[in-house]
Amino acid sequence: MMGEVTQMNLVKRHRIISILVLLLAGILITACGPSAEKLNKEGNEAFGEAAFVEALAAYEAAQVENPELAEPYYNAANALYREGAYAEAVTMMQEALKYTNAAPIETQSFYNQGNASFNLEEWQAAVDAYIEALLRNPDDAEAKYNLELALQQLQQQQEQQQQQEQDQQQEENQDQEQDQSQDGQDQEDQQNQSQSDQQQDQQDQQDQSDEQSSEGESGSEQEQEQDQNQQEGQPQNGEESEQQDNQSQIPQPGQRMTAEQARQLLAAIAQDAETLQERLGQIFVAPPNQSAQQW
Repeated sequence: MMGEVTQMNLVKRHRIISILVLLLAGILITACGPSAEKLNKEGNEAFGEAAFVEALAAYEAAQVENPELAEPYYNAANALYREGAYAEAVTMMQEALKYTNAAPIETQSFYNQGNASFNLEEWQAAVDAYIEALLRNPDDAEAKYNLELALQQLQQQQEQQQQQEQDQQQEENQDQEQDQSQDGQDQEDQQNQSQSDQQQDQQDQQDQSDEQSSEGESGSEQEQEQDQNQQEGQPQNGEESEQQDNQSQIPQPGQRMTAEQARQLLAAIAQDAETLQERLGQIFVAPPNQSAQQW
């Protein structure tokens, strides 16, 4: 029994020793790895040599080692600013402000954030950042000067925006006036066209009425002329032609009958007495003078 207890104790001791060895190995490995402070220091050395890309890599490694350490974010923002990555620099400055309570870092972070926003022509953000820096260090002459520049740029931007809005509003008003004027012109054209159509219709009706009146008057004149001719005993149509033929057959006073007139007279004598009497009545209607014919 004593031997078994001793063996068990040996196994336990072996396990304890193994655990202790593993813990010591982990401690040694951690101690050999670079710390966030060391990486941040390496980044500062590279930054001093203007090797901003290498410095930024060291700062990012330090952020991984200690995500709540403010210095690697602040330094990384400076390296990004030197590389012209102003938007990324602003983001990194905001990260630094999350993890620091140190007044110098806060003041410088706001000042650098104002410079980055100024380069981005984000005038309102620059003004706000410079004001925050001056609230923490009212004697910062550079922050005051940069704030004045940012305010001037902001005022110019606001004036330009107002001018653009006025120009846009004026252009819209002009467009509305043109539309209204065009609508009014269209309405006037429609009215004029309608009046012109009405006048044309009235003129057509008047012309038609005048034409009908003229036709009526012409027909009435013809009827009156026919009535007058009938009243005066003038022959109409065929009768007039026949009377003209008869008159051409009657010799004038002091003239001799032509052969044709004599032939016609003989032909008339060959008809019956009534016809002859009518023919003679028509032929020898003349003034009561002595006949000049030799029979």
